[in-house]
Amino acid sequence: MKRISQISMPILLSVMFWFNTNAIAQDQANVQNEPPETAIEKWIPDLSDAQKTEIKKLRTAHLKEIQQLKNQMEIKRAELKALQTAEKPDMDAINKKIDERAALRVQIEKEAAAHKQAVRTVLTEDQRVIYDSKINRSAKGQSGCGHKPGEGCGNAQKANCKH
Repeated sequence: MKRISQISMPILLSVMFWFNTNAIAQDQANVQNEPPETAIEKWIPDLSDAQKTEIKKLRTAHLKEIQQLKNQMEIKRAELKALQTAEKPDMDAINKKIDERAALRVQIEKEAAAHKQAVRTVLTEDQRVIYDSKINRSAKGQSGCGHKPGEGCGNAQKANCKH
């Protein structure tokens, strides 16, 4: 009887751990797969239909612009890698490519700041206070691949991480 308990206890604990981990992963997947337009509606109270429509238009334009900049950034990254791995690397060309990538990062940051200000103009004063507190809080600690503080490049994401 004691032998059965010694065998069944670790199995039981493993099954419980697996179910718990699976449930947590599903909850996180649901949050991450949530469309951005529903996210803002959850934490900014009393958005009118006109505000929702305007914010959606702003978001679409912003995402188009950001995607173009990110695409350019990827091209520059590949070009930099090619320059760095050449038989005889040209440091002037490498430095120029680094400067080009830095300029794109600045453009992305400026575009993000302009978008935040455009969204703020659509909101009432009370909504703006909530928006500002949420935006400032969510920006802290974001240096990894995740979209929230603490979501860095986990083991599953390291292959795709560009940081």
